[in-house]
Amino acid sequence: MYGRMPYYSPLLAKIGPAEQRGIFMPDFFTDKQGNVRPINGKKGGGGMAVTAGATALAIAAYSGGAGVTSGGFGSIAGESLFARTSHAQQAARKGQHDKAWQQLRLRIPRQRAPQRTLGCVVHSFGEVREFFVRNPCRSLVRTLVPLEDEHGNSAVVSIAWVRMPTGRGARALERLNHRQGTGDLTALGQGALTARGVVFTGDHYRGDARGKLFVRAETAPAVGTMEPGLMEAAAKVAVLLPPP
Repeated sequence: MYGRMPYYSPLLAKIGPAEQRGIFMPDFFTDKQGNVRPINGKKGGGGMAVTAGATALAIAAYSGGAGVTSGGFGSIAGESLFARTSHAQQAARKGQHDKAWQQLRLRIPRQRAPQRTLGCVVHSFGEVREFFVRNPCRSLVRTLVPLEDEHGNSAVVSIAWVRMPTGRGARALERLNHRQGTGDLTALGQGALTARGVVFTGDHYRGDARGKLFVRAETAPAVGTMEPGLMEAAAKVAVLLPPP
């Protein structure tokens, strides 16, 4: 969606060549004051509908009181969100889940095991569901990651890994899922989350096709007011995580 353009930031002077290669520059722009800000990767439309206390209730309903707690707040104090996101993406590509979230200074208060299914039709809607009727997936893995920032604000990240028979099918699914109003895969625990006011609006969405695998990740706010840039960063990191 975004054109690639030459970019310079004083931050690059402090980052080595290897790290620079891992930075996806089109996701950021420089405003008139010289501040580096993220570009919102919105999928779909509509406003957010969030109820106070949603995360505590939704995560309790989703996890059933069981799960694991992961890590504390990491990364270097004073490090920019831009740099933290880059480091988190590198960790995600290596499958280092806990380190990735810690780089963003986020913690997972509780998480349940991912859910694996062989079909995608019953876990999708709209044109995406029709796509799966014509092009059955090989497997689907879904998870819901609750995240909490340093100030007690909470959000949830829905991640789905779809294995298609061919790379062409995975790329077609990515194109369809990225278009506005075409439907989607449902989040794990969707009913409980919706009942408590946690709604995935497409404001912080990322999708990626890697070979025969399509991955989609989306962040939704829950309790408090988590920084939009941080929710966007969470989606960028989550979409790079390998299947569990």
